[in-house]
Amino acid sequence: MADPPFSKEDELYRKLSVSWNPPSIHRQPISGAGVAWTKDWLPGQPRIRLQDAKLALYLESELITKDLDKLAPNLWLVATPDSSDISSLTHQIVRGRQITVTEQPELHLVWSYDRVFIKPIPKYLLSHAFWEFYLNGARPPIPGRPNTKITSAALGFLRSYFYLIQHRSDFAIATNNDHRLIPKHISYAQFSCFIRAFGRDRIGDDVVSPRYAYGELGLTRLNLSSKVFLQRFTYHKVHGQYGARLAQFYGPVLFMIGIFSLVLSALEVALSVQAIIVSGKPWMTFARLSRWFAIFTIVCSAILALLPAMSLVVLAARESRLALKKLQENGISLRPALDKEGDKTTV
Repeated sequence: MADPPFSKEDELYRKLSVSWNPPSIHRQPISGAGVAWTKDWLPGQPRIRLQDAKLALYLESELITKDLDKLAPNLWLVATPDSSDISSLTHQIVRGRQITVTEQPELHLVWSYDRVFIKPIPKYLLSHAFWEFYLNGARPPIPGRPNTKITSAALGFLRSYFYLIQHRSDFAIATNNDHRLIPKHISYAQFSCFIRAFGRDRIGDDVVSPRYAYGELGLTRLNLSSKVFLQRFTYHKVHGQYGARLAQFYGPVLFMIGIFSLVLSALEVALSVQAIIVSGKPWMTFARLSRWFAIFTIVCSAILALLPAMSLVVLAARESRLALKKLQENGISLRPALDKEGDKTTV
């Protein structure tokens, strides 16, 4: 992309300007106590100067999603391959999710049970001058670093806000003090004019990083996929304490204990009434009824034990079918990814 995705008139941060003879970017001077002085650091991040040699490394750590890009060929197993599969902020709350602010790009739009992680928009991405100088594809002004991956990640990241903030109520959630996903002193009308440049009709999946070809991602499935494709135990640890981590297994363990207890009790009843039936004693009808009820209990227990697993299989098959259908509609083939995995195994 040779030009910034939005116009100079729609930029939301106007304190940066560019000079091309020689090429430089600087902030507007600030007057105070009769003395003019200039901030020379990256907007919103005083630790990094605009001309810092480590600026590229900083932008990579703030925007690029290396792990998710690596997982991209297999992300269809985790979520629907649809970049618009992003619920607005108000709908996130309707779905019972708490908005958790994170500065890690790898967690942006990742959800886990009752919360969803969202990364705020940095000030510098709202500046036309910053895009023109650092993220312009015509030349790489960042010393020693190509900026293509950074630009693709920035485009995908901002495009996600096109879906996160669709109404004034979404904007109110994004700008309250509990979240502050958008810098202060920006109106809803200004933001709407800015973000419309990042709709999928203008920013396609071909110009964003591979991760942003998908929308929201479930953390549970990411943790499972990481074991297979990233050779890591987890993608992100939900529980920091061992007690909380072990507590998530209590429910399934107690469920299986209850099933086994029920089956053993039913077997005990069946064996007990067998002696009565053989001896021909009174209560024969009740004994036979007890035996058949014990068998019925065993069958029901087996069904209850298999039901969660069968439900997971059915849901996984259904979502995989929808994902494959979506990939075919987008003209994406899984053959290159499968061939790549096959090459790894042969080596």
